[in-house]
Amino acid sequence: MTINITFYDFWDLRKAANPESIIDPTHPEDYLYRYPKELGEGYYRWIPLREGIIIEILETYLPQSIKWITHAYHQDSLEFGFILAGSGQDFDGQATKSGEDYIFGGVYPQSNNSIDGAGNLRWVSLIIEPETLRTLIESYGEQVPQDLEKAIAGVPEYFNLRPNLITPAKQVALQQILHCPYQGLTRKMYLESKVLELVSLKLADQIIAPTEKLLRLQEIDSIHHAKEVLLRNISNPPSLIDLAKQVGINECTLKRGFRQIFGTTVFGYLHDYRMEQARQLLLSGQMKIEQVAQIVGYANRSRFASAFKKKYGVNPKAYQMQQNI
Repeated sequence: MTINITFYDFWDLRKAANPESIIDPTHPEDYLYRYPKELGEGYYRWIPLREGIIIEILETYLPQSIKWITHAYHQDSLEFGFILAGSGQDFDGQATKSGEDYIFGGVYPQSNNSIDGAGNLRWVSLIIEPETLRTLIESYGEQVPQDLEKAIAGVPEYFNLRPNLITPAKQVALQQILHCPYQGLTRKMYLESKVLELVSLKLADQIIAPTEKLLRLQEIDSIHHAKEVLLRNISNPPSLIDLAKQVGINECTLKRGFRQIFGTTVFGYLHDYRMEQARQLLLSGQMKIEQVAQIVGYANRSRFASAFKKKYGVNPKAYQMQQNI
């Protein structure tokens, strides 16, 4: 069964579900809202940073699909959306799924195509004012990517830039947002640095070097196979030459494919995966640091600790203690 609902009705339900502000004693500067119980269970969290930048986190469970009936409206801000769980369709009727990210904005069309599928839904969205984004980009001496120029200029057109995969580098930054260990001003500065990191990674997706050859479908399958081989052997990964031979492509295509699909090098991908696995194992609190290091492929604890600190800014023991607190 699917629930049909307009955005106006949704906002009425959301207002009724939140007659007063919910204060989170851990992060009193955030805005927390319950998801309407008529539709599901969960919450929205709004985290305002500098003027023109807001992080929105949605975590909810939908017992049944929701079909959104919308009237045309203009969203002034740009939304960098990262789907960590859930699936559905956007306003164009295109499938949206877990593990992909998007950039939305402009005038949203009148539509009844947008659907959120039943199950767990987890989004992290970066809500950024166009002028704020322009200032950020130009402050580094760069030009606004052509795909975003109209949107930043305020041209009233709906746009949904082509989706990209959430690479390990993006996944790490998203998890750092969701599990930020800091408070107060330090927390806001830390979160803003993660927003800038994600925006830069997402903008890089929109720029494909014109001289770089795109992958064929068979090569894309081989790259995904290579990733699986790599992750099955994180303690003793094959060399680039051996990995390329195992999946039936040459070394050059292997390296180019990882850059195009995952946004990083082969061993950069493996490193990010190791560090994320280590972080999750440390959070569980059920293993010693030496055990975690061995599981993710480090025979030497000090080398593991050095790599972990370089990635997350804190050594494994301190990170584990912070999370326990």
